Amino acid sequence: MQYLRLNSLWLVCLLLLSSCSSVYRGLQRSNGDVTCIRQFQPQFSNTLYSTQVDVLKHHLSGLLFFKKMPDSSLRVVFANEMGFKFFDFEFTKDSGFVKHYMLPKMDKKVIVKTLRNDFELVLLRANLEKATLLQDSGYHYIAVPTARGNNYYITDTACTRLERIEKSSKRKPVVKVWMQHYEQGVPDTILIQHQNFKFNISLQRVQK
Repeated sequence: MQYLRLNSLWLVCLLLLSSCSSVYRGLQRSNGDVTCIRQFQPQFSNTLYSTQVDVLKHHLSGLLFFKKMPDSSLRVVFANEMGFKFFDFEFTKDSGFVKHYMLPKMDKKVIVKTLRNDFELVLLRANLEKATLLQDSGYHYIAVPTARGNNYYITDTACTRLERIEKSSKRKPVVKVWMQHYEQGVPDTILIQHQNFKFNISLQRVQK
């Protein structure tokens, strides 16, 4: 009986240790140019996407418009096809943020903050001064420290292809972003997936 108890205790300890370990623990420090990810920063000017948003049990669809303004700020506007606006954000040249409009029933601090963080990942507004380069057997991870973890910009080992972006806690990714099929500096498809609850944003570029 004592033997069974010890085995059970050992198993519980192993499970606790594995659940608390980081999925990034195997990454190794590497040398290289962290600024190489700047080449993947989308060059939005007047870019339109067909957009699907799923939040818990709610579904929104419409058109999302990225528009570069004369002062180099970027407006991000999401509306349905009838012109009913869901939100209108501005990302300023100096890394600031302005909420011009938010649908009243969605106008909650946590939702605005989540959307802001998501689009900042897409816009690659990363401060690379404290960035470090890590690697595993197949990819490079450019790690940018945040208040609660890191943002990881994951590329192939030659930094010629952006695999994905991950916003992480100390242990695991909480948001994943894919941007694919770049044409003249603009991705054709963008997918944002939250890992801890259902909040997904899917964008498909509309060719004018």
